[in-house]
Amino acid sequence: MKHRDAFLHVGGSSLFVDDFKLPRDILHAAVLVSPVSHGEIEILETDEALSIPGVEAVITAKDIPGENQIGNIIMDELLLAEKEVHFIGEPIAVVLADTPEKARKAVKAIRLETRKLPSVIDPREAFEKCMLIAPPRTFSMGSVSKAWKECDCVVEGRADSGGQEHLYLETQGSFAIPTENGCIRITSGTQGPTFVQKIAARVLNVPMNKIEVDIGRLGGAFGGKEDQATPWAVMAALGVHLTGRPVKLVLNRNEDITWTGKRHPYSSDFKLGLQSDGTMIAWEVTYYQNGGAASDLSTAILERTLFHSTNAYFIPNVKATGICCKTNLPPNTAFRGFGAPQAMFVIESAIYSASEKIGISPRKIQEKNLLEKGNIFPFGMAYEGSEIRLSWKQADGLYRKENTGKRVKNYNSSNVMFKKGVSFMPVCFGISFTNISLNQANALVHVYTDGSVGISTGAVEMGQGVNTKIAQVAARTFGIDLSRIKLESTNTTRAANTSPTAASSAADMNGNATRIALELYTPAFGERHSRNSISTLSGVK
Repeated sequence: MKHRDAFLHVGGSSLFVDDFKLPRDILHAAVLVSPVSHGEIEILETDEALSIPGVEAVITAKDIPGENQIGNIIMDELLLAEKEVHFIGEPIAVVLADTPEKARKAVKAIRLETRKLPSVIDPREAFEKCMLIAPPRTFSMGSVSKAWKECDCVVEGRADSGGQEHLYLETQGSFAIPTENGCIRITSGTQGPTFVQKIAARVLNVPMNKIEVDIGRLGGAFGGKEDQATPWAVMAALGVHLTGRPVKLVLNRNEDITWTGKRHPYSSDFKLGLQSDGTMIAWEVTYYQNGGAASDLSTAILERTLFHSTNAYFIPNVKATGICCKTNLPPNTAFRGFGAPQAMFVIESAIYSASEKIGISPRKIQEKNLLEKGNIFPFGMAYEGSEIRLSWKQADGLYRKENTGKRVKNYNSSNVMFKKGVSFMPVCFGISFTNISLNQANALVHVYTDGSVGISTGAVEMGQGVNTKIAQVAARTFGIDLSRIKLESTNTTRAANTSPTAASSAADMNGNATRIALELYTPAFGERHSRNSISTLSGVK
């Protein structure tokens, strides 16, 4: 079936954060950020900005009623800077005005003076200066120090991988509306509605049940809205809390690219030992991760890097060390692969270096060392599958690797301006959260008297089709047509304590939660449930 939102998108009727019709008294927010990568705030004067007609408020750290802290794994990131700034784009103040233009004009009217301090952007330099977000971690197996003597070939080198911008079509944004009894409803472009709810409650010093977070859909995310959608949503909620009026905050493209974190850059040292036939015996690697100015999800991402340090290969002696370095860049964050691509790049680079020295093609080294059932990963888990070698063989035959290589070589020898390349690489990637408690989901199913069904889960639709998949699960489980099923927005009042839509697991977890909820109504599972529910639904087709 087609993506359920396809017709809405094509017709221009799908609603994203910036598309909703909002109350007339809404205030628009603009953010003053640090112009330097590291410095002390010496002067912050807002009087001129407040004097501009239409400006309602200028919010700084001193106005926060609760805790000025938006950290998740480690409490090391302020919502609004207080005395010191640590990266270009770090929020310092939020202006609220009756139009976006006035808000941005007022930001320019704020007098900000900073004293520049030395900044570090290279993770190796940060390591040398003991600028760490967390202590180094090492995964090891066997003994690399003893194994080097058994190797016929040893290669050493360095592999660097840069950052990467998510470039989702919809920029970061949110709006918040006051509701009765001191409650606030936030519409946010986030992958993690519960995290937004929790942090907003922390900053405003209110219970979580006073904060409702709602998400209809996202215009892309790719990990960039798992944690980094939070500050903009919390700023909007803070504006509501302080003024009692609705507040909207949407970043423009330049702001989004400049102020938000990227895929983590890594700089890595490797040492690989092999026998003369290409069998890999020992692997030692150190990853210098560029975490940026705050932890965000860096420690979890580095852990995933360590899990994937040997990719799809078995190496009996391994020592993999990960170092989470603090630099003066925007906090780097989740991105598709979540640290695994960085690790895979390093070991593939080592294999190519070894192939040049030992005289065996990279493909033969790769194939010879693929995992077999019973092999142990460096973190202690046994490989229980048997598909890797079969997949390799099928892919090799399907794409005719040798012929493709010859075609590329012939093309390059006869073309000066354009060149082609070919690469063949296995991937062993683990899905789900390494924090086991996050591997959970819930579903709320409403069955109406006319036979139509409404489903709420914690999954966030961001273009990947998770709502379409859940609708398919419901239609098949209930035995009804897809037209009878509606997927509601993701809302913390209907799906509480949710995990982020991340780790390639949302469809599996939320889809199964939906299936279990629906099975409670079906005759096959009905003996332990109300016969009224069964009889009401037995005629639904």
